[in-house]
Amino acid sequence: MPSLLLVPCDDLRAAQALVRGNMAEDYQRHGLSWDEDSFIQRWPRLEWRWLMLARRRCGLLAWEVLEARLYLRELQVMADERGRGLGSLALGRVEQEAMAQGCTAVRLKVLSGSRAAALYRRCGYQQVQMTPTPRGQTYGLEKALPLKI
Repeated sequence: MPSLLLVPCDDLRAAQALVRGNMAEDYQRHGLSWDEDSFIQRWPRLEWRWLMLARRRCGLLAWEVLEARLYLRELQVMADERGRGLGSLALGRVEQEAMAQGCTAVRLKVLSGSRAAALYRRCGYQQVQMTPTPRGQTYGLEKALPLKI
């Protein structure tokens, strides 16, 4: 497989369409609704990166660093690219980015029952929080990173 590149994303509308489309089923199952205003408000404070494989977009990442932790806000893989290990590769790249910025951990949230929950657990993320949704749970997961010597 060619290497996975992270390329800056400045296309709010394309990013929003991917996130909204990918999350629609999980949101519906949990009794949640899409909040376009919230997405637009958080856009400027996050680092957005397209996942690129062989010069084509295959997904999207977004994160922010707060208090020595990288908070992964989005990891989206395009539907026709799923099942090829891109989520695991993307997580590895996020963890490298976090270590390069001196972070001690990566944190994220995931809706119960989503495909991503199993991926995160396989990659070593541990539950540190649980918050109810109207018809399920949101899990806060964290992975400690090795300290640089």
